[in-house]
Amino acid sequence: MSQLEQLPTTDSGHVVKRHAIDWLSGLDEASEQEIRESVVEKPNDFTGSKYPTEISDIRVTGSPEFVEAVGSLFKPLLEFEGEETRLEINLQRTEDRDTGELTGNYALYLSVAERG
Repeated sequence: MSQLEQLPTTDSGHVVKRHAIDWLSGLDEASEQEIRESVVEKPNDFTGSKYPTEISDIRVTGSPEFVEAVGSLFKPLLEFEGEETRLEINLQRTEDRDTGELTGNYALYLSVAERG
């Protein structure tokens, strides 16, 4: 059982901030191998929301500098680009919901999918 699964949660499933901070500060940096081994691929025939599933999905949003800094941590996922799996990557400027204008911020979405 992971450390994360052992954290107490509220009735709605939230981890209290102080517990989340303690958990995050106590994590060891994962090796590239550990990152790759932890990925749950999206099945080729999958449809619908990935949110309630074990499928690994990453979303990072913010300034270009932030997205680059955090994005660099996910370079081990590039190893999934191959004959059996592919790296799904969507990198785009964000849009202001009220005006529809593009902002100076970016969104990076990453997941791994089986090839069909």
